[in-house]
Amino acid sequence: MAIYGLALGIIYYLARDVPLNQLFANLRLARLWIFIPACLGSFAIWFIGETLLYSRLFTYFHSKTSFREMIWPNAAQYFLQLVNLAVAGSALVLFIHRRKAVPWLAGGMTLLFQAFIDLQILLLFGLMAGLADNYWLVRHYWFVPAALLALMWLIVWFFSRGRPAWRPLRWLYDRPSLISFRQASWAQYGKLAAIRAPIFAGQGVMLYFQMMGFGIVAPVAKVLSYTPIVLLFGGLPITPVGLGPLQAVLVSGFHAFATKANLLAMALSISFMNIIFRIPMGLGSAGTFAREVVESEREGFPEKAWRSGYRQARRQ
Repeated sequence: MAIYGLALGIIYYLARDVPLNQLFANLRLARLWIFIPACLGSFAIWFIGETLLYSRLFTYFHSKTSFREMIWPNAAQYFLQLVNLAVAGSALVLFIHRRKAVPWLAGGMTLLFQAFIDLQILLLFGLMAGLADNYWLVRHYWFVPAALLALMWLIVWFFSRGRPAWRPLRWLYDRPSLISFRQASWAQYGKLAAIRAPIFAGQGVMLYFQMMGFGIVAPVAKVLSYTPIVLLFGGLPITPVGLGPLQAVLVSGFHAFATKANLLAMALSISFMNIIFRIPMGLGSAGTFAREVVESEREGFPEKAWRSGYRQARRQ
């Protein structure tokens, strides 16, 4: 309730000077035959793409995981995004802990490893698209994403060069939970990025059509250049499915192309559709995953397998 209260508080602040009748008028004028397929396409790109992504991620660093095996826990994760992204990630950690005997912390750090790659892709996309579109924020502050990228590539170099000689750094390098950072090859970095990058690019294309559904005509280059910022703020783990921050970034980013009421109506409709698409997952696929977890708990989780996995991670 507190999380939804925060989201509604942000929306109230944004809409405080927008008459309700004007907001509802913009909602009624939406071309649903464009908007709904665009929302459905956006959701499908996320779900199918991330199911493949996480199956590869867990296969590389823990145990072979098929696309089909990944569907149920990913559906549970998407349903739990109705709380926030931090809670949703627990479904994936629970999956690899129960099914693959991966220690809790190692599972969480593997998800952090993927987030580490995701942030690099967003920074690269934002920097390149912003410079190509001559976006003022990137033009004046290009050194910020460039410095962040340099720092992240330094981290990649640290783990790829081998075990350091200095004892404090060696202690950090040897942490069992950092198995993904330590074992990742350049090929695996490239493969995971090659799956994630089209997911992000697809969201920019779908956002363009979502805006068209509300009669908001912005240049494709402008939409694509602003997409990394939309994804970054929409993915903040403080509200459900980005509700609140997503509206704020869309209203502020495209104010030159539509009225505030129109942008707010479009942004609220996107979040509403994101919620609608996730609810059935809690009744179907996520329920199946939850029942499997309960049954495995009743049968007794193989403690020996857990300890064996932990010892293996320590040796590696």
